[in-house]
Amino acid sequence: MHENPGFLNERQMIDKLNNTKFKDLTNNLKFLIQEMFGICNEEDIIKSGLIENFQKPDIYIELNGIRKYVSLKSGQATTIAEENLKLFIKYLRSKNISTKSLKTILYYHFGDGTLDGSGEKRMEYITLRIKTQKIIKELNEELNKNLDFVIDFVIRSMFKGTNENNIEADYIYFGNVEYGILASKKQVIKHLQRKSYKFLNNPHIGPIQFRPHARYFNKEIKSEKRRWTVDFYWPNLSGELSYISNRYDG
Repeated sequence: MHENPGFLNERQMIDKLNNTKFKDLTNNLKFLIQEMFGICNEEDIIKSGLIENFQKPDIYIELNGIRKYVSLKSGQATTIAEENLKLFIKYLRSKNISTKSLKTILYYHFGDGTLDGSGEKRMEYITLRIKTQKIIKELNEELNKNLDFVIDFVIRSMFKGTNENNIEADYIYFGNVEYGILASKKQVIKHLQRKSYKFLNNPHIGPIQFRPHARYFNKEIKSEKRRWTVDFYWPNLSGELSYISNRYDG
């Protein structure tokens, strides 16, 4: 049985970092540590370990008693998070998103003409997009008119997660032991303050778009859990993080 590539990447990063002197790190990992902690002494010893319980940060990296939390992405990953639809709607309601917009999300999510997935026939994607074009445009206008809300959502989906007690990630690292892109939460926030994503047509909050995990068009419903799951994704995530990493001070 093959190990999950994400878990393998986490383990390899920890193996290379934990209890390793700065002078013995690869050039890529030296750069990573210096970006996080500043100038290091050759004899400084790095500590690293796994974060338990599926929180946003996957690993921690520690130097001289200072600990940083890092979310790891690799491969072709663009998915930022997934969440139960009811939880997502509850969050939006707490942020005073209108009932009209919440209904649009539910209608689009199920694609069966209902707000609760009870319809017998689910629409083909292209039919659904044509039918919802106007209301999705109105939805996007509301979801993206308040920058504070956009920033709050991006932090929640990328760095914090849905639980208030979660550890919050300080960085996202897209890559592996050999090569990667590091972007801090501060850099991502600066980017959101300067760039608008209002040109996007899909349902989105800032750069993060969302869709049902499984709508089961013309198929038997195999998992109610997956049908009630929302996927959040940032297209071209590695390219966007590379731009953010190079463009803004962290």
